[in-house]
Amino acid sequence: MTLIDTAFLLLGLLLIAALVALRAKTPPPVVFAALGIVVGLGWHFVPALPRVSIPPHLVLLIFLPPLLVTAAYALPLASVRRNLWPIVMLAVGLVLATMLLGAGIGHFLAGLPWAAAFVLGAVIAPPDPVAATAVAGKTGLAHRLVVILEGEGLINDAIAIVAYSVALQAAVTGEFSWGGAALDFIRESALGITVGFVCGWAAMQLRMRVNDVSLTVGVSFVTPYLAYHLADRAGGSGVLAVVTLGFLLRHYAARVPSAAARLAARTAWGAFRYGTTASLFFLLGLLLGEISIGWPGWPTFWSGLALAVAISVLRLCWMWTAPRVSMSLNPGHPSSTWREQAVLGWAGMRGVVSLALALALPMTLEEGDVRTTIIFMTFVVIFVTLLFQGATLLPLIRWLGVGDPEGAQRDERDARARAGEAGERAIRRHWKRGGISDRGERLAASIASGSIGIASAGSPVGPGDKELLLDALEAQRTEVARLRAADRLGESVVERLETEIDIDDMVVSSEAGRLTGADED
Repeated sequence: MTLIDTAFLLLGLLLIAALVALRAKTPPPVVFAALGIVVGLGWHFVPALPRVSIPPHLVLLIFLPPLLVTAAYALPLASVRRNLWPIVMLAVGLVLATMLLGAGIGHFLAGLPWAAAFVLGAVIAPPDPVAATAVAGKTGLAHRLVVILEGEGLINDAIAIVAYSVALQAAVTGEFSWGGAALDFIRESALGITVGFVCGWAAMQLRMRVNDVSLTVGVSFVTPYLAYHLADRAGGSGVLAVVTLGFLLRHYAARVPSAAARLAARTAWGAFRYGTTASLFFLLGLLLGEISIGWPGWPTFWSGLALAVAISVLRLCWMWTAPRVSMSLNPGHPSSTWREQAVLGWAGMRGVVSLALALALPMTLEEGDVRTTIIFMTFVVIFVTLLFQGATLLPLIRWLGVGDPEGAQRDERDARARAGEAGERAIRRHWKRGGISDRGERLAASIASGSIGIASAGSPVGPGDKELLLDALEAQRTEVARLRAADRLGESVVERLETEIDIDDMVVSSEAGRLTGADED
């Protein structure tokens, strides 16, 4: 079988997995990973099939930038600032605590040297941001809790990857310096944020000045890869570069002059994000299935299982104790119930980042089966946390009564009403200034009722209404952004409302028709 035959076979299997995921109640990443593991286990026993492998650094380069930038794009920066302390406690404090716990288990149970044990701790420390983001969208959790969970997933990779590089250097060379490690972390973080800011600023300057849909969408696709690669080449954190880029692109998204370009980019990125997530987790499962074939023995398996249980218990304990510390340091910060803390504690799935870091270990660590032990223990941790915790997270939320399945619908109805009121106020401001005729009353009523603006699906308008209605649409867009920043709307609802506003913007701008029921001046 040729490589092309193999590629089409994998695409066919991926399509089948996508169809299964549509009908499953389990979050799609868990379904893709589970089916990938099944395929990976059987793949090894078919002689005609070539071994599936991909360089680990390419896994991060190909898949991580688009998924991180869309996750950062979906997070309200104002909400991240409000919840910065709990995010930092998870993304920094818990990651480092998990690394220490993993190192201890790797040394005392698996017999790894201390330097290699710290490498293992760094590998399994970060929960997967892709899995967290995909699962969070299905939970019905309060928006503030989703922001904390997704914010943790965006930042913890940078912390873990820096710790991984420092520990790996110590394992390979036998040299380690706490001062040097701290300086490396500061340097890589600063460089990554700087590169992300520069790339984001340059991309937005181009997108605001070029009124071409294809070029605007193309720039939005290229920029995350460019930021990640430039930061990595400069010795900075590619993760922080892409996260910074995502925040910046979202902040200036409304300044893109073409509604068609915004709509096209949103549609293209939605399809690309789903395809990338599906491919990534299916590939993850496929690689895990092949890794499991190389059985290293029961002691290594039990050590990996103990590690998976230990880091899960640590996260639960952390979630029940860290908020109390946060409240003592910042009494005005909103607190979470023990049920919400339990859900966040159970959402620590490991995934592609941990596997890629494990597979990237140099072959020089093969002496004493160090590399094999780290890879297999990582496999066990991913298998237990992603499949078991990921598959049981939604039932846990229902059992604890934390999620609100109807919350998104209520939020959307409220947002539509508020946006309609904002659009009506924008028209009436013109009315008070004498800027419109008697027809303005009917326009204001149309905006308030939803026949123009959000939910209008492009109702026809008259040529004389263009400037007036564009102001009303901008007022609606501003109101949706305000509700998003205040944690009143989830990103899926925001995306749907902004899409409707952009459709109306396109219709109004093109003066495609007349406002139904309105008389000409």
